[in-house]
Amino acid sequence: MKSDIPRLMRERNLDALIIDGPDGLDAANSPFTYFIGDVHIATGRIIITREATTLVHGTMERDEAAKTGLNLIDNGRYNILGLMRKHNGDRLAAQLDLIRAQFADLGVAGRVAFYGANHQNSTWALLNAIAREELCEVVGEYDDDIITKARETKDAREVAEIRKACAATETVIGETRDFLRRHAIKGGVLVQPSGDPLRIADVKRFMRLSMVSAGLEASDAIFAIGRDAGVPHSAGTPTDLLETGKSIVFDIFPRLPGGYYADITRTWCIGHAPAWIEEGYAQVMEVHRTVAAMFDSTRPASTYQEKACDIFEKYGHATLRKGGAGISSGYIHSLGHGFGLSVHEAPGMRNAGLGGDKPLPAGTVITNEPGLYYPDDARGGWGVRVEDDYWLNPETGRVECLTEFDRSLLI
Repeated sequence: MKSDIPRLMRERNLDALIIDGPDGLDAANSPFTYFIGDVHIATGRIIITREATTLVHGTMERDEAAKTGLNLIDNGRYNILGLMRKHNGDRLAAQLDLIRAQFADLGVAGRVAFYGANHQNSTWALLNAIAREELCEVVGEYDDDIITKARETKDAREVAEIRKACAATETVIGETRDFLRRHAIKGGVLVQPSGDPLRIADVKRFMRLSMVSAGLEASDAIFAIGRDAGVPHSAGTPTDLLETGKSIVFDIFPRLPGGYYADITRTWCIGHAPAWIEEGYAQVMEVHRTVAAMFDSTRPASTYQEKACDIFEKYGHATLRKGGAGISSGYIHSLGHGFGLSVHEAPGMRNAGLGGDKPLPAGTVITNEPGLYYPDDARGGWGVRVEDDYWLNPETGRVECLTEFDRSLLI
């Protein structure tokens, strides 16, 4: 949570944090969004010291900046055009002078960590120049940085936003299922009233309209059938037909405008399901229910992935634990991950020894998404995944499932 940042700064001996905009990079710049919320700030710099959090903003955005509730400095006071003229258009030199002035105004010195999304090459050049000019000590953090650590747990406002995103996403899933049900089956495929076959592109078009109607940003999703369902991150082939008896993996991960994500997956078969898909689905649901009942804040996060592997291996499936990272059939990914302003955040639930050995922190929001994948099955490629979202409530100590949409296989 943001309230943890002062403590984390003290523990890591950091004197300041710098988070650069623009939020025009949208979801890619979630560290910036973390502090400004859904306010539109096209350019800006957030400077966090031990004493205060300040947003340096453009003059044109002064009204939007005021909505953030942060301390504000209008960038106009620094005469950026004058700095550019002083350095004959050298943007890096002008930026260094700008940072020097901002640091002086806010008393920034000592050990400073930098965040925000930008092109890696320009960021590398800027940070090296800051270090060379000795404006501060640039502190690098490759993994488990302060912002990532703070975002592992969510405060009440964040959880309320995630609940809203989950509820809206469940509405979209239900409307998409009903859309499929409204189409007749002819020759083993769904057909439109015109008699033309329904294709995945048609389903995704409907789905995006449903997202907007539900108050979500329109985005793509995984809607993959048959062999594509057996490749976990295949988005699906737009021209594919909606055939009966084939598994459909529908993994949808939209977000509220400028805000928080949901991440839900359902697997469907239209009309009927072959015995091997029913069997695989039952095994996935066994894992899903077993680990959901185990979630708490006391045991290592790897415990849940290890339990998933135990169950799948019992049924003869390859897993990352048994088969290694190169396998392409069986259970071939980790059990779940945190999410919030990004669809993938810490913590992760990996096998023991791969970074998942700490307990899930109270207050975290995580996914539970076991799956089985057989794209090259001689009987026909297939895949199954079921994903729900959970919050480890820090006040009650209980785990709350945020997504309860119908998990039936057949539609």
